[in-house]
Amino acid sequence: MIPVNKPSITDLERQYVADALGSGWLTRGAYVDRFQAEFAAFCGRRHCVAVSSGTAALWAALTALELPDGAVAVPGYTCDAVGNAARIVTGWRPRAVDAEAETWGMDAGGLREALDGLSGPVRAAVLVHTYGVPARDTLAVEALCAERGIPLIEDGSEAHGARLGGRPAGSFGRCSVFSFRGEKILAGGQMGCVATDDPALAERVRYYAENGLPFPRRLRYWSTGPGLNLLCSNLHAALALAQLHRAGELVAARRRVHAGWLDALGDQPGLSFQAAHGEAVFWLTAIRVGPAFTRLDPRDLAAALEEAGVETRPGFTPLSWMPHLERGDETPVADALYRSLLVLPSGPDVTAEDQAHVRSALLKAAGRSV
Repeated sequence: MIPVNKPSITDLERQYVADALGSGWLTRGAYVDRFQAEFAAFCGRRHCVAVSSGTAALWAALTALELPDGAVAVPGYTCDAVGNAARIVTGWRPRAVDAEAETWGMDAGGLREALDGLSGPVRAAVLVHTYGVPARDTLAVEALCAERGIPLIEDGSEAHGARLGGRPAGSFGRCSVFSFRGEKILAGGQMGCVATDDPALAERVRYYAENGLPFPRRLRYWSTGPGLNLLCSNLHAALALAQLHRAGELVAARRRVHAGWLDALGDQPGLSFQAAHGEAVFWLTAIRVGPAFTRLDPRDLAAALEEAGVETRPGFTPLSWMPHLERGDETPVADALYRSLLVLPSGPDVTAEDQAHVRSALLKAAGRSV
């Protein structure tokens, strides 16, 4: 089976993890400190707090912002973890803002409409760089949030190493969050982080992510607020640090795979790709399947490809469709993306031979000449 994603693990990762094990520090330890310092520099921030997952990072960031009562504006087309975190922290169903049709990120005009709407106050916004392509409206969204006096959280989980206008992904907004799940460009197993230039915000993130324990410590087992245990382990940080030290290689591999898909399928009528923007890193490559290519649903194509030994993924389910998040927001672009997208194998070890096999299987399933 050709997988959608598979991490690249080398002797460097084995060396760092073995060293962390040998140190005897399995929870906190030197690798956590090193990762936080080096990843802050990598994404252009002064502070980084490593936590146990990307979802934990979203929860900690939203909690640490201590928002007034109201909703969070989130992309209509993104992973459901973004909406879930916003709902859990605020108690409000998030405002789903539709995607723009080029890079599939949050549409700035849609965000303005949400801020001007009559369905309740919006207290913050989350911007995601879908599939590793910097969102087209990043700068406009950042400016709009500053104009309205609400914090912007940039979610760079899919965009490790991307850049826009000379700035790295992770440097936009009041703070940024990242995931380092095993399928991300930089893999830490199950891990995330919050990055910011605001030392007070970084301290509050640590506070809420470590059981509400105050800093500096004065008493053991004495918390002053309702935090959770969301800290990152030394083992996960060791793995993620090794991946960070290979970031140039891992990003180049994703770009190579994406370029291979453009060569393999770019000539097919009815297939289209996400628009490139800024210095994209193409965590995943997805194709939009139109009627000029086949009348089959992308899920039918996925089933045929699975029989041919190829794993694929559907697009994200629009957040406005989910019963616990839905509040009547209309997201036609997100809806169309879900109905038309097929995510192709995109890991760093995908070869030209793999892509030729997928092309042949896809054209055969669509009833087109190979």
